[in-house]
Amino acid sequence: MKKVKIAFWLVVFGFIGLVIYQNKDFFMSESRLMIDLGFFYYETPFLANAIFFVAFFLMGILISYFFSLLKHFKDAKTIKTFKAKETSLVETVSSLEKQLSARTLPADPSPAEPAEDEQMDMAAELK
Repeated sequence: MKKVKIAFWLVVFGFIGLVIYQNKDFFMSESRLMIDLGFFYYETPFLANAIFFVAFFLMGILISYFFSLLKHFKDAKTIKTFKAKETSLVETVSSLEKQLSARTLPADPSPAEPAEDEQMDMAAELK
């Protein structure tokens, strides 16, 4: 599977490289980016289109990273809540097991085994 992933990514990057090579004139031509908001105006110096592509690609990666980071924090909080709930449930189960073991202990401390009928009654109560 690891070799298939490597081959897949080599093919993808190969096609991207082919598209860039075949459109070299477009990617190397210079243009400028202008932002006009009415109260704010900004104009970049002449830059190659490839620089704009790389810059916007990196900004997209950063934006997606921050959104996934927020999801990570939510997931961590949910996991913490579930672990606390698990701890309380484990404590409840252990206390119930202690109560059950205290209840099923014979009142007579004699070493004799309980009669077969009593064992069946205890088993029926546990079910």
